[in-house]
Amino acid sequence: MSPHHARDPHHDSRSEPFENPRSYRRPSDPCIRPQPPSHSKTGRPCSKRKDPECALPFCKAHRDKGDGAFRKVPHPLAGLCLVANFDIPKGYKTVFWGTRKRWRDTENKEGGDYAMSFRTNGGVIDPTTHKEGSQLQFMSCPGPNEKMNMRSTDRFFGATHEKDPSDRTGKRGGLVGREFVVMDDVPKNHQLLIWYGSQWFNARGIPRIDVGLPRYPATLKRTSSAETLVNPLADTTNKKTKA
Repeated sequence: MSPHHARDPHHDSRSEPFENPRSYRRPSDPCIRPQPPSHSKTGRPCSKRKDPECALPFCKAHRDKGDGAFRKVPHPLAGLCLVANFDIPKGYKTVFWGTRKRWRDTENKEGGDYAMSFRTNGGVIDPTTHKEGSQLQFMSCPGPNEKMNMRSTDRFFGATHEKDPSDRTGKRGGLVGREFVVMDDVPKNHQLLIWYGSQWFNARGIPRIDVGLPRYPATLKRTSSAETLVNPLADTTNKKTKA
């Protein structure tokens, strides 16, 4: 896998912990996803059990439909972005997930733009195989005057060489994930942002700009002001919010 192309979710230099690759949630454990916000504005825990046939820590319904705390919405520059359905508290946990693949199987393909590093020697997580349920693939990268509010942890779901149990050839990777946690309180309709890494933009020749919108704001850094936004639509797309 090439670290110059896959998203780098690290915010520090901690190494992957030594753990039994099968030490993730037991089949009897409850689904970690909240119920849809239409049922609860605060996101009550799901009453169902995780799918015992899958390494991911949630039930089949939430795997198919996604986390009720988030929704993807249109963005004039990014295409789509991820926003909060309700006020999400600091410390809220969710999962970036998808199909485990080798980096070379995503390179120069759609998955190459969204792939995230998995366990050491475990390839990458390609979320593009599940565009409805794997919502974190739609997180934008904060611009120069904005700050990230999501970070990865060193908790993984799935074995290093997780296989698709339905594939009799044993060649196709299974569903795997990496835990993410909300770094600060995120108000309703605010964007969820993750740092892609400078190499992600350099490799594609894409300028890094501010992504906040009036309807879907991105929290600005304390030292930023509306006048310094690096965005072609700076006069209409962002607004000052409390950092």
